[in-house]
Amino acid sequence: MNLSLRLTLTALLGFGALVALFYFQSLSYNYYTQRNTIQLGFKEITATQYTIIDAVAADTFFLYSNQDQLIEAITKNQEAVTALIDNTTLQNSYPQTHLALLEYQKYNNANIETYYDFQTSNTVIKNSIAAIPILETKLTDSLSSASPQEIANLQNAIKLAGTVLVAKNAMDAALMLETKEAVLRLKNASPTQTNESLEQLLLHFTNIINTFPEYSYAFNKINDSTLATLLTKVKDVFDKEATQALRFISYFSYFLVLLFISSLVLISFFLIQSERKARTDGLTTLGNRKAYEERVRGSQKKLALLLINIRKFKNYNDFYGIQAGDKLLIATAKHIKTLPFDEKNPSYYRLGADDFGILYEPRQSVSLEQTAKKVLTDFSQTPIILDGEERTPTIQIAASDVQPLLETTDMALKSNKYHNPIIYHEALNLLENIQANLTKAQELKTALEHTKVIPYFQPIVNLSDKKVIKHEILARVVLESGEICSIFPYLHIATESNLYHQITQTMIEQSFPIIATHKGEFSLNLSIEDINNPNIVAMIEANLNKYPQIGERVIFEILESEAIGDYKSILAFIQKVRVFGCKIAIDDFGSGYSNFSRILNLEVDIIKIDGSLVKDLATDSKAITIIETILSFTKKSNMLTVAEFVHDEATATIVESLGVDTAQGFFFYKPAPQPLT
Repeated sequence: MNLSLRLTLTALLGFGALVALFYFQSLSYNYYTQRNTIQLGFKEITATQYTIIDAVAADTFFLYSNQDQLIEAITKNQEAVTALIDNTTLQNSYPQTHLALLEYQKYNNANIETYYDFQTSNTVIKNSIAAIPILETKLTDSLSSASPQEIANLQNAIKLAGTVLVAKNAMDAALMLETKEAVLRLKNASPTQTNESLEQLLLHFTNIINTFPEYSYAFNKINDSTLATLLTKVKDVFDKEATQALRFISYFSYFLVLLFISSLVLISFFLIQSERKARTDGLTTLGNRKAYEERVRGSQKKLALLLINIRKFKNYNDFYGIQAGDKLLIATAKHIKTLPFDEKNPSYYRLGADDFGILYEPRQSVSLEQTAKKVLTDFSQTPIILDGEERTPTIQIAASDVQPLLETTDMALKSNKYHNPIIYHEALNLLENIQANLTKAQELKTALEHTKVIPYFQPIVNLSDKKVIKHEILARVVLESGEICSIFPYLHIATESNLYHQITQTMIEQSFPIIATHKGEFSLNLSIEDINNPNIVAMIEANLNKYPQIGERVIFEILESEAIGDYKSILAFIQKVRVFGCKIAIDDFGSGYSNFSRILNLEVDIIKIDGSLVKDLATDSKAITIIETILSFTKKSNMLTVAEFVHDEATATIVESLGVDTAQGFFFYKPAPQPLT
């Protein structure tokens, strides 16, 4: 079975398992969601039934109960039943439950008439009961002026009132019948001209007695268990149908487990057979790190490694895009593999994102340096053409025959970017460099903890009259010995140690109060990392609010040498600080990533010409041409210019003659702890 067929079969099986999984998830989710919805419907019906019974009981035993509660409960009960009957899932998936629920609805609708009959009869009885206490009081008051016969009748009527109430509350039909006979006897025993209150009382007794049969019938029917029994039946039918549906889901889950086991078995089988593919870099088809390590471990002979790195590949990737970067990697890999190579048993690898390796058995007659130089020379002789353009990258080569090969060549490569090729040897003092980095990291951390990273101020002069008009704020590190050092040797360590943002924070904290007490403009360096850090931006805004009078004198210098990529975040930051009147400068302009159109989009105020161009003006005509181009651009765009690193009179004269607006450097002033203005 060829690889294509195996991959196709694996993909189909995996896809089938994935589809089955999604179907199972959807099936399970729908089942439990719909089941819960239906069960919640049953709970709503049950709850409204109990509410109706509670409302009936309240209407029965409390004289002034709120009858609206019963109407509301009846309405909710009907709505709950109707909603469940109209449920599409119940109709389609649970037909027997639907039929049982229709039977329940039919009986429930008939029962609703009983609720209203009860409410009507109950209202009549309660109205008469409400009148009895008042009439009893009037009869009691009239006893003093009544004849003996009248007194007897009145007393019997008063006693009869209690009997009527007991019969009504106890739902005692026999006692109510006896009461009816007693009322008739009392009416017959009363004289023709009787007491008016007595007549009204007997009339209310008669009203209660006559309404009682309808009232008791409705009350008993409402409290009958038939409706609850029907609802229980509906629930039982639903449970049976739901169990059948769940059984199908269970069977499907067994099928899904079987499908996944089959997929795992097949995939494992193919993985074992395809082990060799795991040793190949998927992009360049060279050997990968695994293949390299296997050869190193399995070799009984001395080996040497050439490590080839594409210089500034990240910048190429950012500028041309990832796809173009991949094309360059593929072309470079082919180029390296086709180079004439005279050493024994070479094998080629991609060992990192932009690192390639040639592993070989070195000859005693040829040094590592000779082999590396030959590869370096041969690589540049034949250009790489991509998309019709020459894109041959610049490479850096390191070589080593000291184990571990990859580690020693990598250390050599990183130890010195100014020599090419670099041959590893113990004299490189790599361990000492590592220790020096650790020392500097600790020095910087200690200085930050004790506020020993402090601002220094370098004056910037107007070239037309040589007067100081502004200052650049520079960071200095005060060591425990008292020595004051430039921050520059610590910047790389600060970035690697995640301390860079602390440097920016302490510079803001210390500089803004000084700016507030001095005249002139002050520029502060910000990296792209600072601008993308919400805490730094918030701190800047807080200090600009704290010292509102300095906003128009603050200039933020964005480090253009970092290859600005996310212009949206920079524009957002610029808009925030513009509100305070701050100006924006681009630092290190012309250092290699300058993009004039994007700089225009940022609408900056000042361009600072990179010191690497300025320092060699007296001897480098190309630098003059570049600066003239920059000045032509800035003048047309109404931007001011600053020349950095003006270190002698000759350089100062040249930048002035070229038309640069302002300059800074040791020729004019060195950085100092306090501003001059």
